[in-house]
Amino acid sequence: MAKNLRIESTDSKAERDLAALQPYTTVSVTVSTARQPIRRPDGGTEAAEPDVQNISQVVPGRELMESMAEYGRRVEEFKKQQPNFNALLAQSTEEIPLSARDQILRERRGPEIAFFLSLAPEVCSALRKKDAVRAAETIEDINDDLDYGNIPTSKIGYSVWKEERNREKLGKRAVNDRRKRKWKTSPSSLLQRK
Repeated sequence: MAKNLRIESTDSKAERDLAALQPYTTVSVTVSTARQPIRRPDGGTEAAEPDVQNISQVVPGRELMESMAEYGRRVEEFKKQQPNFNALLAQSTEEIPLSARDQILRERRGPEIAFFLSLAPEVCSALRKKDAVRAAETIEDINDDLDYGNIPTSKIGYSVWKEERNREKLGKRAVNDRRKRKWKTSPSSLLQRK
């Protein structure tokens, strides 16, 4: 152990616990090291000022780290369905806002969203134009949209994909509506009404 080394923390336990729940937190360390005493010309000794270093860094919070680990597991599962996942993401040159990236990490279909964004560069550019909250909401909407449709296999526009997904969605609704109407008019349902 180093002699004359003192590490101080100004954060209280409550502040540290609250910071762990934030997406990003700043970790700061102040290191004070004592210096050798200074000899004066008259033979006396004078204490030297300590060497103080302040080091701080922004790091992901605990919740975001857990989301990253879970996202990694989902990516490995998704790679089994899409073996070219890494190649397509590596080709993508589009940047997205940090809030959108964090939302992708949290979403259950995060790898599918990332794959979709690699095929739809105009969506990435639209995300960059939005503020942080709207960009995260858009990722949530894309997640909901993916629940109803399939991911395109080649580069297409988001509007084209959404129109196709809506057609599929309407087709499924029509089938469900027919089933409901058939159930309402079946002979057994007529007997139950009397």
